[in-house]
Amino acid sequence: MKITIRRSDLIRITEYAISQQPDEACGLIGGVDREDGVREIRKVYLLTNTDHTNEHFTIDPREQLASIRDMRAEGISPLGNWHSHPETPSRPSEEDKRMANDSRASYLILSLAAKDPVLNAFHVEGAPEARSVRKEELIILEDVGFEELNAEDIEVADFTVTDTIDITDVTCPITFVKTKVALEELDDGDILQVHINDGEPIQNVPRSVKEEGHEVLRIDNNEDGTFELFIRKVGD
Repeated sequence: MKITIRRSDLIRITEYAISQQPDEACGLIGGVDREDGVREIRKVYLLTNTDHTNEHFTIDPREQLASIRDMRAEGISPLGNWHSHPETPSRPSEEDKRMANDSRASYLILSLAAKDPVLNAFHVEGAPEARSVRKEELIILEDVGFEELNAEDIEVADFTVTDTIDITDVTCPITFVKTKVALEELDDGDILQVHINDGEPIQNVPRSVKEEGHEVLRIDNNEDGTFELFIRKVGD
């Protein structure tokens, strides 16, 4: 089975998983099973791991019920769950396989063990003593990139940079996580200059910044595979 997830949702669960370390983070995924056989994730839910450990998770039952109700209101269906592995690879542990009791569900595992997070999807079925695990094809859908921002939305003006960060040594979605952390350390109205790579980083970070309510002031192409992204912080 093919499964799709939006880049913005991947960023959300990655950011949440990092914030929950050293514990495993967890949540649900909701969406639709399309007629073409593709499972489309339309919404991710960031829920509480009541076990508070880095080895396994239990989703808060009240939050789980609220999420299912929200899916019904949104016209989508429960598709499975996601959780993080803070210290181990992105594959089901023996505990994960034991707890995977729904053969219709997709199980997403986000590993934070390496420098770059890794997300994979799995299907688990069979008797508890003989679980069968199959890796599913996970497709990450790109959101609106910087080239699709309306020209009138980008202010071309002189300004004074408050702080500068270089994120050319990290990949998506950590690029946005680092940018967000840097913005959180600034005051309202301050300007952050981000030295950023071409490709996925410059495609995704400006869009994510705008979704957070901040202003993209200017994007300069350095003509060497990198860009300078200028962001004005809006609100705390």
